[in-house]
Amino acid sequence: MRGTLAIARREMRTAFESPVAYVTIGLFVLATAGLFFLAGMPVGRVTLPSLWEGGQASLIVLYAWLPLLLAVLVPALAMGAWAEERRAGTEELLLTYPLRTGQVVMGKFLALWVLIALLTTLTVVPVAITVDRIGDLDWSTVGSGLVGAIVLGGSYAAVALLLSASTQEQLVAFLLGALLLSGLWLLRLMLGVFPPDWAAALDYATPSAHFLDSAARGVVDVRDLVYFLCLAGAALYGNVLLVERRRWGG
Repeated sequence: MRGTLAIARREMRTAFESPVAYVTIGLFVLATAGLFFLAGMPVGRVTLPSLWEGGQASLIVLYAWLPLLLAVLVPALAMGAWAEERRAGTEELLLTYPLRTGQVVMGKFLALWVLIALLTTLTVVPVAITVDRIGDLDWSTVGSGLVGAIVLGGSYAAVALLLSASTQEQLVAFLLGALLLSGLWLLRLMLGVFPPDWAAALDYATPSAHFLDSAARGVVDVRDLVYFLCLAGAALYGNVLLVERRRWGG
């Protein structure tokens, strides 16, 4: 555990030594708030008005945007986690540390997840406080939605790290991650073209379904937690296998 935390601290320090992290957080918070207050959610099975247009004290529009916005943001944050190490030749040095590969992978994952949790919290809480001053906001739904969004972000992080480990080009890692995660979000919009049985199975496979249909609406479902744990666990295991193979010259 000590080795995992050491890697996590290293990754967090690297992230915040650059102004990129601060700029990214600021832009994400502003963009998400702007979409919530002014644009609403114009696509999907049920379109949702903006706060000013709908006049409803709810964060459902904000939560409706988060799966797509995180699908683009998380690969951008994760793209250099392994790809830059390989490009700069520091991966070999990192893997000479007296640590198991799983500890290194988990350290990188925890650092990225903490960053996503911080970013998500800074996005949701100020908007929730603003809405609460306007109307009677249900804070239990806000809390479950925030926790669900953080768990969703963690599963995205694991997938994005796996794709970063598969290439040494940051741009390629970003594109692979953004296309895959955004594609899963888009798949839910296309379920109507599939037979009902296929549509139900595909819907269950999309991460956004396990967030929008439960936590975002104030419902805690253990099955959704199991889904996200399985998705993240499979991606992290694949990450360990990829790095372990290179570690021993495979």
